[in-house]
Order: sequence, then structure tokens, then C-alpha cells
Amino acid sequence: QTITVNDTQAPVLSAPPANVTVQCGAIPAMTNLNWTDNCDGAGSVSGVDGPLVGGSCGGTITRTWTYTDACGNTDTETQIITVNDNVNPTASNPATINLSTGPAPAPNVNVVTDEADNCGVPTVTFVSDVSDNRSCPETITRTYSVTDDCDNTILVSQVITVHDDRAPELYSDLMPELFITCENIPDVPTLEFIDNCTLDIDVNFEEYEVTIDEYSYDIIRNWTVTDDC
Repeated sequence: QTITVNDTQAPVLSAPPANVTVQCGAIPAMTNLNWTDNCDGAGSVSGVDGPLVGGSCGGTITRTWTYTDACGNTDTETQIITVNDNVNPTASNPATINLSTGPAPAPNVNVVTDEADNCGVPTVTFVSDVSDNRSCPETITRTYSVTDDCDNTILVSQVITVHDDRAPELYSDLMPELFITCENIPDVPTLEFIDNCTLDIDVNFEEYEVTIDEYSYDIIRNWTVTDDC
């Protein structure tokens, strides 16, 4: 009697994990699947991940487990891992700047120093400066955007406070004291003043006399110059 024994029965893998959707950078750890076979017995096999198809902003990875028994019979199980990135990056508001005089410094993306993202390094971009249009002080809100590779974006703000603690200054030449005879009293000079913040400076002039003795007196000329602050 000739007894021919064949093995045409495939091994059986246990059920794979359910399909899952995850954020990039959070791919689930690889697992093993158990298998049984009518001839080979039992064991476990590790999965193999295929390439990310479509990219980290919306793609898939196919995880495959395959066992082939000694007679070439095969069983395959798969899991689809969908990869998204809809998580915003993070960053803190830059430190407040207090200035004793203007102008405000130029925007500098490097003041945003703790930006982070779950998938990579985000990009910082200057957005705008918005002033409260005051001057004593002026408050400027400077905004930067922090954007990751999948266009998830947050805005951070920096407050710049510009004080004005500088007085106007005399721009013209002026002799602080003159000794003259009465017939040579000069006309009141026209003086120019400048200020670090105010263009239209308020100038008030007054003149009065102070008697020294019966032969002499002082003429006092005062300019009071006031800026917007």
C-alpha cells in the first residue's frame, strides 16, 4: 500500500489589530500575531510596515503579517494605519519689550524660541504690528505666526511699550545771557526745537523785566517747550 501525504492546508494567523487613524509621530508599536498550522504546530510572526503613501499630512501605512508553512502554504493579514497631522504647533508669547524712546525694533522671528511640533520643526513668520495710536506710552502688539509642514498654524503676540521720557531739545543757537545797553535790545529770536516723538511741539514764550537798580534791569525771556507727553 502506498500512502501519499500532502499538506495543502494554509496556516491560520490570529486576527490583526483594527485599522486605526493616528497623528504623525504616533505610529503604534509593532506587534506579533500568533499562527497555527496543521503540520508546523504554532508560533508567532512580526509584521512588516510598508512605505507611507500620501505623506504625513494624510497618508496610509499598510502593516502586513505573513506566515508560510514548510509546504509553501501561506496566510496573510493586514492592518491599515492612516496618518494625519491636524495638531497645531506650540509656542509661547515672546517677552514684553519696554522702551524709553522709539522707534520699536525691527521684527525678529528669533524672539520666538520655544516653538515645537509633533511632526517636525515649525516655521515662524512675522505677521503684523498694530499700534494703539497713543504716545504716552504707545503700545504695539506684534504678531508672529507659527506654522508646521501641514499648514497647522497658531499666532503668538509680543507687546512692545514705547514710553517717552525725553524732553524736547533746543535746535537753534541761543546765548543764555547778554549784557547790552538799552538802545541795543535785540528782537526776540525765532528758535527751533526738536523732539524724539512729537512733530508739532507746543512752544510758549513769555518775557518780563526784573529791576536791578535805578540804572539797570534784566529782561527775562522764557520759552516753555512741551511735547505730547
